[in-house]
Order: sequence, then C-alpha cells, then structure tokens
Amino acid sequence: AALTADMLDEGTAHYDAVGLAEAVDRLGASLNTFASWDASYVDLTVLRPRLEAALELMAEVVVEPTFPEDEFERVRRERAIRVQQSKDDARTLADNQFARLLFGEAHPYGRPLLGTPELETVGRDEVLAAYRETFRAGNAGLIVAGDITADELRGLLEPTLGRMPEGEGPALDVPAPPSLAGPRIYLVDKPGAAQSEVRVGRVALPRATPEYYPAIVTNTVLGGSFTSRLNSTLREEKGYTYGAGSSFQMRRHAGPFVARAGVFTPVTDSSVVEFVRQIRRMHDEPVPEDELARAKNYVALRLPQRFETVSDLANRVSELVLYELPDDTWDGYVDGVLAVDQDDVLAFARRWLDVNDMVIVVAGDRSVIEQPLRDLGIAEVVVVPPEAVF
Repeated sequence: AALTADMLDEGTAHYDAVGLAEAVDRLGASLNTFASWDASYVDLTVLRPRLEAALELMAEVVVEPTFPEDEFERVRRERAIRVQQSKDDARTLADNQFARLLFGEAHPYGRPLLGTPELETVGRDEVLAAYRETFRAGNAGLIVAGDITADELRGLLEPTLGRMPEGEGPALDVPAPPSLAGPRIYLVDKPGAAQSEVRVGRVALPRATPEYYPAIVTNTVLGGSFTSRLNSTLREEKGYTYGAGSSFQMRRHAGPFVARAGVFTPVTDSSVVEFVRQIRRMHDEPVPEDELARAKNYVALRLPQRFETVSDLANRVSELVLYELPDDTWDGYVDGVLAVDQDDVLAFARRWLDVNDMVIVVAGDRSVIEQPLRDLGIAEVVVVPPEAVF
C-alpha cells in the first residue's frame, strides 16, 4: 500500500515523473502522495485562481497513474535501501520490535510503513493490482478547504475526479492482536550504541473511542507535554535524556499506547525503572487538582492552533472522515476536555495504564545493558537478535 501511494506521481497518462513535477511547479502548487497506517493520500495545495488546472493534474495522479517500470524499480530500490539503512538505527529497531510484539506480523500495525526486506520481491503487477482494488470512488473521501463554494467545486470535480472508477474498496480482515505472556523486557542488541531506545506500552484504543477525552488528558499529565511527568523527571531532574514522552496513537483500529525516550547507555536500567514508576503512579494515585487543571488547559487552549491554516482545517475535517467521527466533534472538543475530572483520569489509568499488561523494549548495546536490566528483577529479559526485528 505504501509503495503504491509512493508511485502515484511517478508517471501518468500524459506526463512522465519529471513532466508532472514541472507542471505542478508552473502552477505554484504542491502535490504529494503518501500512505499512513489507515489511508492513502493525494494532497494538493494551490492558489484559488489555479485550482481548475491543478485539479486536472491531481485527477491524473488519482485516476490515470501508469506505474512505469523504470520508475517503479527506482522507487522500490530506494525504499529497499532505506530499509537496509534503518537496521543500523536503534530508534527504528525499537519501534519495529515494539510494533511486532504488540500486533503480530499478521496485523497491518505490526509492520513498518517503510517496508521490510521482502519489499525487494514486490512486483509492479502487485502494486498495479493494489491500486485497482483500492482507488475507487466508494472507498475515497474528498476534503477541500479554501475560498470556494460547494457548487463551484462540484462543477470542477465532475470532469476531473469524477472519473474515478465506481465501487467499494476491499473488505479488510484485521486480526486481533496476540495475547502477551506477562511483562517482559525485550532487548534488541545494537553494538556500540551511544544511547538506548526505550519503549513501554500496550495495545490500547481506536480514535473513535468514547474514552478519547480522558485518554488525552491522562496522557498529557504522564508524557504528552514538555512539563509532563516523564519529561520533567527523565530530562529535567535526572538528565537521562534529551526528551521523554508518551502517546496514545489512535487509529481506525486500536492503536498502541507507548512511552518512549532515547537515554544515555549507562542509565538504561535506571530509566526503565523511572518509566515503570511514573506509569504506576498514574495507575495508583489520583492526579492533584492543580496538575490536572494545567493539563486540561494545555490541551483545550491549543485547539485554535490546530486550525491556523487552510491545510490545518482540511486535516481536521479529514480526521472526521477517516475515523467516522460526528460532524460536531470539534465543536464539543474544549467542553469534553474540561469536563474530565480526577475520578475520570484515575479510572482510565486503572483500565489502560497497568504496567503488568505492557511490554518493555530496549534497543541498545547488549554488552553494557543486559546484566543491569536483568539485575532489576522487574521482568524476564528476552534477547532479540537485530535480524529478527525485520
């Protein structure tokens, strides 16, 4: 899917890759194609007087990509090289192992978006088949923000994007994540690493969860801001890292909760202890009222920042479409955040922030950090060879 999205602007019925890029540049526009965990995107930004001409180019990319063989080989080779390079990056090793453990290799979220070494075996015919199966009108949402009315837009869309084939996309069979066998520390060896990458987390919530507001407020206290507990302790107080945080990565299906940091190798074990301690505090103790108020204000008062540009507006509406949220979601956002109280946070944390339901992944120099991690006695240490992560 990600390779297919990457190829959309590499050649169309009337342009090769260079010609298309030049045509977009002449309009002063930007046109990007990419895939995320839940969707593929074609993203256009252009001045209003040139919208009609730009939509023609966008329609070429969406409706008439040709996937030329030479460009396909180049793009696939570039992605394959980046996959090989990522094997030397401790952050990628930690992220990939964390996702594999939580979701398993059969689940889409268990695979890296960039790809795996098997990318080299994917052929053009497979990409073309994926395109024909998924790029259909019934499987698409169109979001437009700018100085244009719906009636004006409709007249421009029929001869351009109106050419998309009819029909729905494929039915997706997303398996349940595997059960985890108790808390464990998974150590991915990266010899000579100056830092250790730490990940602590579990499978948590989809974006459409009714627990959305307690989730974002709780996470803000724990690791969602610069003044959160994780960053204040691991960076400001102890100096273990340049930055630590946490997030609930909410997607169409249940995404991960992850607390994360890159920490200096000699304090890897101490950092793991601090991650566990701060998560347990959230699980066991009510958040003081003043700390809770700061977190809620931080979340609520940043909402206007998320609507500053036309692109921001389109992105906020796209969330409603992609995650099938009510149209008035953003209208009730501030009230929803401010309504979260101490009991809500504690109840939420007791459901979702139990470290006994989490895995700990550490990517770093095994020769230095393995024994200190075993000496902690907080969980069994399982060594994972780097080649197993991909």
